[in-house]
Amino acid sequence: MRKIIEHFKKLSPKDFKILNAVERGMARHEYVPVEEISKLSGVSLKEIMSRTKVLNEMGLIQRQKGTYVGYSLTTWGYDCLALNALVKRGVLKAIKLKPLGIGKESDVYEGLSTSGERVAVKFHRLGRVSFRKTRRVRAYIGDRRHISWLYQARLAATNEFEALLILYPRKVSVPRPIYHNRHVVVTSLIEGIPLFEVPPLDDPMKVLKGILFNIKVAYETGVVHGDMSEYNVIIKRGEDVVLIDWPQWVPSNHPSAEFLLRRDIDHLTKFFRRKYGVTISVEEAINTIISERARGT
Repeated sequence: MRKIIEHFKKLSPKDFKILNAVERGMARHEYVPVEEISKLSGVSLKEIMSRTKVLNEMGLIQRQKGTYVGYSLTTWGYDCLALNALVKRGVLKAIKLKPLGIGKESDVYEGLSTSGERVAVKFHRLGRVSFRKTRRVRAYIGDRRHISWLYQARLAATNEFEALLILYPRKVSVPRPIYHNRHVVVTSLIEGIPLFEVPPLDDPMKVLKGILFNIKVAYETGVVHGDMSEYNVIIKRGEDVVLIDWPQWVPSNHPSAEFLLRRDIDHLTKFFRRKYGVTISVEEAINTIISERARGT
C-alpha cells in the first residue's frame, strides 16, 4: 500500500485518463494496443508512448512482449483508479498503510472519510486463488468464458456491496455499506476480534445463537451467505457479533441455497463444538432458520 499511495500522489489527470483507457480497452484486448489507448484517452500517440513507459516502470501497467505494443492494467493500476474515484467522490480522504487484515481473496485497510469517520476499505484480490476453482463456486460469474482477474474482483465487490445494501436496513448485523468502486468496498469500521482467533467467551452458546439468529434474518430477507465460517464473524465488545465477507451470497430461493446454508451451519457448529465445547446439531439449527413448510416437507 505504501508504494501504491506513493505512485497515486505522482499521477496527473492525464495519467488517470491513460489508465482508464487501458481499463476500457481490456474489455476487448488482453493487451490494449497503444493506438487504441490514444483513441480512448484523447491523448496523442506520442504522449502515450512516453507516459506508458513511465506507468509501466511504476508497475501500474504491464507491457506485452509480442507482435505489437500493448498494455494491460496491473493490480496496482486498478487500485489507483479505484482510489482516485473514491477521493473524487468525497468518500475517502486518507488510508492507513498497515492492513487490518490480509486474506486469500481480499486486503482490508482502515481509512478516513472526508467527514472524519473511520472506515474499512476492502480491496478484493481474487487473483490469489485458482481461477478455475473460483469460477466453480461463484454464481455472479455466470457463464462468462473470458473474464479478467480484475473484472472478477470488480464483480465480487459489486456482489458484496449489494448484499450489504439488502441486509443492513433489515437489521442483520453486518458492516454499514458506504460506497464501492471497481474492486473496492468501503464500509463502517468494525472493531473486535475475529472468531477464528478463539477469543475467550463468557457465554459461547449465546454467541452461537446470535450468529444463527442473524443468519436466519438474512435468510428471511432473501440472502444466504454461502461461505460462512469462523473467518467471517467478528466478536465485538459485549460479545455481540458481526457477519462479514458477503461476495459469494446467493438468493434464498437459489437452487443451491439450502445446500450452502447447511454447509455454513455445519462449519460454525463444528467450530463451536471443537473450540468451546458447545453443541447444536446442524438439523436443529437448520430448523430454526427454515420452517418445515418453507422447505416443502
